[in-house]
Amino acid sequence: MTAAKSPFARLRAAKPLRIMVLGQGGVGKSALVVRFLTRRFIGEYDPTLEKMYTFNNTIDNEVANLEILDTAGQPHEMECPGLEANIRWADVFILMYSVTDKCSFDECSRLKFLINYNKRRRRLSSSARVEPPVLLVGNKSDQIADRMVTFEEGHKRSADIGCVSFHEISVRENIEEVWDVFRDAVRRWRSLTKCPRLKRSSSEVPSQSSDSPSPNIPYQQQTGGRRWEEEAPFRDRASTDGTLHSRPTWRQQQQHQAAPPSPSGAPLLERRMSISMRGSPIDN
Repeated sequence: MTAAKSPFARLRAAKPLRIMVLGQGGVGKSALVVRFLTRRFIGEYDPTLEKMYTFNNTIDNEVANLEILDTAGQPHEMECPGLEANIRWADVFILMYSVTDKCSFDECSRLKFLINYNKRRRRLSSSARVEPPVLLVGNKSDQIADRMVTFEEGHKRSADIGCVSFHEISVRENIEEVWDVFRDAVRRWRSLTKCPRLKRSSSEVPSQSSDSPSPNIPYQQQTGGRRWEEEAPFRDRASTDGTLHSRPTWRQQQQHQAAPPSPSGAPLLERRMSISMRGSPIDN
């Protein structure tokens, strides 16, 4: 008699979702991860330690197998080789800063550049075509008197550097905000892997078929014996989404002149007579 298989048995064979938490030392990366895993808040951590956590939980009625890398906050010249290797390893990124530290806020722009650079190299060397989701998270929103970065500045920076979403939270005060960050990360990855074409540029979307009816009346302009034909006026064809429309083409207009009918009803054929057949002007 065989024992019933646990629902987690299939999970071991599935590829885990690898989440990487980045940011300067002291912004609350370790506190964020531990709060998510244990629901407890611990304020003091060694900023030079790097640790990997494995965590299984149900998110949106679906089991999530997570590997979370809590990176160390080290000087730039020491961390780059290891940091870039970790970036190539991860699937989803959480960029974290403290609203009480403007330098940590500016550091997120550099880290986003490193993510873009290393992930682009990985896509060029493999068949991967999916842009990794990057979330920007501002921590310590409860420290109102010490705030140096506003919510609006964080939201704008998130859009400027190309993050998929922005969160401003307090790891100390609100565990639900912590869970919202990781739920958002899992949902972004699931939607991306299930529908990878959603992230493709709008310039890759095929233009409307020429067989379909156009809502615009064709625009025609006569120029000599040629006709210039356009599917629609220029301003209707021009778009800012990068879609390339077909170029209009010149087409020679065929002009036929009907010959006068003969007395018998059959059309007359026009013939060119030579000078010898017409006769000389002197003879006339």
